[in-house]
Amino acid sequence: MKYCVLFPQAKNVHLIKDVGMIAYKLHKLYSCESYVACYNNDKYDYIDGHLKGLKLDFIDKKRNNDIIDGSIYLKKNAKSIDVLQLFHVTIRSVIYAIMYKHYNKKGKIFLKLDCTEELLNKIKNLNFAGKLLFDYFFKKVDLIGVEQKRLFNEIRSLLPRFENKFIYIPNGIDYDLIHLDDLTYESKENYILHVGRLGAEEKNSEMIVDAFIKLYKEDNSIPWTLVLAGDSTPEFNGFIKNYTDQYPGLDEKIMLLGQLSDREELFKMYSKSKIFCLTSHFESFGIVLIEAAAAGNIIVSTDVGIAKELTEQGGSIVSDSDVDDLASKLLSFINDNNSKNLCKHNIDFVKENYDWDKIVMRLYKEITSY
Repeated sequence: MKYCVLFPQAKNVHLIKDVGMIAYKLHKLYSCESYVACYNNDKYDYIDGHLKGLKLDFIDKKRNNDIIDGSIYLKKNAKSIDVLQLFHVTIRSVIYAIMYKHYNKKGKIFLKLDCTEELLNKIKNLNFAGKLLFDYFFKKVDLIGVEQKRLFNEIRSLLPRFENKFIYIPNGIDYDLIHLDDLTYESKENYILHVGRLGAEEKNSEMIVDAFIKLYKEDNSIPWTLVLAGDSTPEFNGFIKNYTDQYPGLDEKIMLLGQLSDREELFKMYSKSKIFCLTSHFESFGIVLIEAAAAGNIIVSTDVGIAKELTEQGGSIVSDSDVDDLASKLLSFINDNNSKNLCKHNIDFVKENYDWDKIVMRLYKEITSY
């Protein structure tokens, strides 16, 4: 089976996400000829390293327009592609689907929806012309992957005429690339970890800092450290400096690590930490939550992406931008004697439900049943 992921914007980092991982696992598990079709945007180190066997097919940048260039690519290659993976409900994906099915009527399309509440609301509010185009697109598509269980159930109820096309396909963890077998709660340190683009408005990283400062002001001997990983803006660095200048000794309680681009280094930090905190205003899925939980972190997060599914059996959801709520939830887990059991539960839960191997096995079964 020849499996093509058409994503012109793909860079090296995308390959270890759903853009590359599904195709890679289909190759590894089922010997599919898998490749990502994209512009030559980057140095793709993962191809010759962790993802050996996955191929790239570069799209010619003839018109410098991804819709036109992608369509030209499909005109040339559609007949040789057995399964085409597309992303999102966009005009680009609609045109790609039309082009592919025109040149390969027997080919199959898997649409990775990246489903959000916002998308469901847009579907509900479509005008007449929008509904016609939407229906036309979904009729072209053979399988539609939805990443969250709650949204999977909602969209099937919203679109019953397409309910048999929907499949629950979350994003996952590649356990071949990480080593968590010897991980125990006792090996962890009193770290509260936050990962993201520090200072980016949507990430709202100031919230976790404010909450930690609130705990520090109440007890400056608190034996916990706030660890911040990710590129930071000058404004965010100044924000941190204002606090450390104001509170002597605080600089020993806050660690700014910068960007951890090496996956092994990132997972080492996940493994050391006990609590993972996400404060974003918005996330479509929130893969960092899965990664952190896989390493046994207690999840404390705003209600974004996959957070609710991960915290149903432990962890906590906090109100967006409510610093007092976050500080209170953090303190409850700092003082919780059940943290060891929750650590083990998260490790087991993610391994059972978000292992890329199991996810792709389910997808392969659906693809080959048509």
